[in-house]
Amino acid sequence: MKMDAEEVQQVMLERFKEAGLLPFLVRESSQVLDLGGELFAEVVLADRTRLDEASNLMRLVLKSAGRDEKNYSLVVRSKWSIADIGDPTPAYGQNGQVRAAVLIPVTLRSGDEDASVTVAVTTLAEMEFNRILGRKADLGQVARIVVESALRRSGSSFWDPITENYL
Repeated sequence: MKMDAEEVQQVMLERFKEAGLLPFLVRESSQVLDLGGELFAEVVLADRTRLDEASNLMRLVLKSAGRDEKNYSLVVRSKWSIADIGDPTPAYGQNGQVRAAVLIPVTLRSGDEDASVTVAVTTLAEMEFNRILGRKADLGQVARIVVESALRRSGSSFWDPITENYL
């Protein structure tokens, strides 16, 4: 007999507790939904280093719930936070010439793992920020806003700063 979404979520919590993963689970972002007979499970962890363990455990939970890979979708992802924003540096093209942009390095953290992301702000964008604000824009704050926006969207787009590290 197949378990419904609520039962799967309860078993997931029990198994995560037994495996010591419950402290890493971001409950308010994790969910199990029934999409007309197919389950959608999204598991969000506060520590990227635990993703493989959580993925394997969740597949076992879904299998024990009477689900095969044809009638569920599983997304296991990590929650990132901004750890540091570096100073802007000039951007250079492939030929070594200076580009009309600056690059701002941003370090993200999920548990014990860090990821580096680069935010490019074009000179035209910087001029527009300065015009709108009526003063010189803080490009570090611009980078923060861009990265925070990407992190907020990750629930719908599943942005992974490890594989997509240029904004």
